[in-house]
Amino acid sequence: MRSVFITLFTALLLSPLAQAHPGHDHSHWSSYAIHAAWIGSVVLAIAVGFSLLKRRNIKNKQEK
Repeated sequence: MRSVFITLFTALLLSPLAQAHPGHDHSHWSSYAIHAAWIGSVVLAIAVGFSLLKRRNIKNKQEK
């Protein structure tokens, strides 16, 4: 888990240095917020998925 966090954090810090194509400028003032929102939504979706799976597994174990 720690290596995933370090990888995502490094990608977020290095994104201003990259330019995918003309018009897609990572050094724009709003790029940090846009990338943070995108990464945050992915992390949130994964967390909700794990939470739902964990609840389902606990419920199934209690029924047995």
